[in-house]
Amino acid sequence: MWVKRMGNRKLIGMVFTVASIVLAISILAILLLIATARTPEQLSGIATDTAYLEEAANSITRGIEVGRAQHQALGSDVQRLDVALQQGSESLSQALNQTYQPAGLLAQTRWLVIDWLNLIDADAGQLSAPTQVLDQSDLLLQSLQKLRDEFVAYGASQRELLTAEAAYATLANTTVGTLRERGDQNRADSVYVNTEQVKSLLASGRVEDLDGVLTLVDQLEVVEASLPADQRGNLRSLINTTYTMISLRRAMNQAVDAMQQDLVLSQLEQLSDTTTNDQIYVLGAVNDARVLLNVYTVLMLAVLGFFGLRLAASHRALNRSHDDLEVRVVERTADLARANENLQESQVQLVQAEKMSSLGQLVAGVMHEINTPLLYVLNNTSVTAEAVEDLARYVEATKPILAAQSSEEGKQAIKALLARRNEFDLDEIDENMQEVESLAQDSIEGLNQISDLVQSLKDFSRLDRVADDTFDVREGIEKTLTITRNLLKQGVEVQKNFADVPEIYCSPSRLNQVFINIITNAVQAMDGRGVLKISTSYNQTSQGDSVEIVFEDTGCGIPEEYLTKIMDPFFTTKPVGEGTGLGLSIVRQIVEQHEGQIFVDSKENVGTRIVLSFPVKGPQQKPADAEEAA
Repeated sequence: MWVKRMGNRKLIGMVFTVASIVLAISILAILLLIATARTPEQLSGIATDTAYLEEAANSITRGIEVGRAQHQALGSDVQRLDVALQQGSESLSQALNQTYQPAGLLAQTRWLVIDWLNLIDADAGQLSAPTQVLDQSDLLLQSLQKLRDEFVAYGASQRELLTAEAAYATLANTTVGTLRERGDQNRADSVYVNTEQVKSLLASGRVEDLDGVLTLVDQLEVVEASLPADQRGNLRSLINTTYTMISLRRAMNQAVDAMQQDLVLSQLEQLSDTTTNDQIYVLGAVNDARVLLNVYTVLMLAVLGFFGLRLAASHRALNRSHDDLEVRVVERTADLARANENLQESQVQLVQAEKMSSLGQLVAGVMHEINTPLLYVLNNTSVTAEAVEDLARYVEATKPILAAQSSEEGKQAIKALLARRNEFDLDEIDENMQEVESLAQDSIEGLNQISDLVQSLKDFSRLDRVADDTFDVREGIEKTLTITRNLLKQGVEVQKNFADVPEIYCSPSRLNQVFINIITNAVQAMDGRGVLKISTSYNQTSQGDSVEIVFEDTGCGIPEEYLTKIMDPFFTTKPVGEGTGLGLSIVRQIVEQHEGQIFVDSKENVGTRIVLSFPVKGPQQKPADAEEAA
């Protein structure tokens, strides 16, 4: 329960720490978003564009008034002001969209964060709804487009009117001159006065003046009607031009009236007020955020300073712990080194114990094998001694003959030998000589058998040779079979199929240990009766040359569930007291130290097949022969 509570406290502390870090980073991100906002500059740009458009609209009004008062064409002002309205409209539209409908996740987040401040400080004002501002913008842009169209139409009508007025003046002068040339002074004076009044009334452009122009046109038509048909051409053209000027003047008046009725200035003023309020609000929010960011930075520096001091203290404590840990590591390393030495010594002792166990199992058989030839060598020696004793008496009797220095002494010696003739049986002497020769030959054979057994034992242990050397595995197997002869002669048939194989570089005594362990296990598995097949082969591959040795027995086999465990240390299927469980474990260890391979295939009640493979060149690093050192 206490451990569970400690775990819960640690989890709560971790969650609190993570939440604090996330909150601190979130506040910092919000302040940075507001402090780095370009919204005030964008709103200032909107105010500039609004003022620019307002100035352009006022310029149109002033230009029309001046043009009407001085009765002159606006000229290039129409194109200039139209371009100004177009550029101002496009700039304002772009600025409004960038500000109130920002593109990009960062810009949208910044606008939302600024807008959320209304929930915290309602007294600071409120941002305009983006949809409301954009709707105002759409209405304003429509009004600006309409103003542009009306202004352009006004300018076009004005240019046509001035052109018509010039043509009208020319026609008036021509008509009056033609009438005077014909001596029709009254009609000429009437037409002259009438055209001058038309010019004056058209210049004012008022509606009542245009109605007066129509009255004057009626008078001209009366004059036209009084003229002969062939003299009406100029006057008819003059009357038609007058109608054209009236129409153009009325179009100009309609354009002026429409422009005066436009809501551009009021809409610009309304938009300007809206964006100005938003600019003040955003600017205040940005300034507040920058102040808070500075305060937050100071607080964060203080917190960092606090944690820096804590970290320095922890670092000093860690250094002390590190020094203590190094001391403990050195002590533990020494303990581990001692434990490793003890382990290696124990391992060597176990290996030696297993080897001595194998030797112990063979001692009785080897002693029996030695005892048999030794007994008949001793018996032969006894019989030979008796035969030699008889032969010695005969040789002793013949010595005087060999020692005689003169013929007389020789004769005396021969007489003495002949006198003892009855003591010697020549057939018995020949028989003793043959028996001595036969017994000597048997003794030599028995001694050779004993010598072979002794030499095989020496080759098995290899105590008198270097640990690593070239080794003929066939010779090693033969020596192993020799010292295990007592195990095999009970009823085990050994079938050898030795192919020519090269010598391998290895530790011969350790490979002999492998052979004796495998052969002993095979004989025990066959319960002393069966067939043991041993074969060798030479394999050449791209990975390297190797010698393969195969042991096959017809024993009881190994159960399938034990196949993965048979090489584990101390694992054995034998009854308690009959096996150490180190045989195959040592076999695997020796094979792996020689960079060889071992494969075991066994079927219960059928037999076992063990395949050993050793590289010809031996291992890259020679195996440490702890067993030999022991």
